[in-house]
Amino acid sequence: MKYGAHINVEWCNQAKSIKYLFKYINKGHDRITVAFSKAADNTGKKEVDEINMYYDCRYVSSCEAAWRIFGFNIHYKDVPVERLSFHLPGEHNVYYSDADSADAVINRSTIKESKFTKWMEANKKYPEARLLTYPEFPSKFVWKDKSREWVQ
Repeated sequence: MKYGAHINVEWCNQAKSIKYLFKYINKGHDRITVAFSKAADNTGKKEVDEINMYYDCRYVSSCEAAWRIFGFNIHYKDVPVERLSFHLPGEHNVYYSDADSADAVINRSTIKESKFTKWMEANKKYPEARLLTYPEFPSKFVWKDKSREWVQ
């Protein structure tokens, strides 16, 4: 033995070392509650709108900003978010541009089907789907855009 001792040497990954130094970057987003208010008008009355006065915001710290500018991975994961809209029968949202003709818009498959209506059809098709609520549904099923259906 060269040093007369048992030495364990471990290669330190630079990204992990930096993540240790800036551990608060990797613990989730920094959040802040901000309050906005208007100054009093000429009459001296101050308009108070409690709904629009407070905002729940996310801010980017200087360390996180530098990591994002240089393109470093921060969380090593991408959280999937599935937007679930709901509507009354025949009243779901339709998106189109000014250049689209009315016939082209009406004949789209998205006009007749939505994630919500397909969720109802999946409840008929899959018995285990009946045990899940609409918000729980994406945890067990995946929405396929091309076939416009929920699959396991």
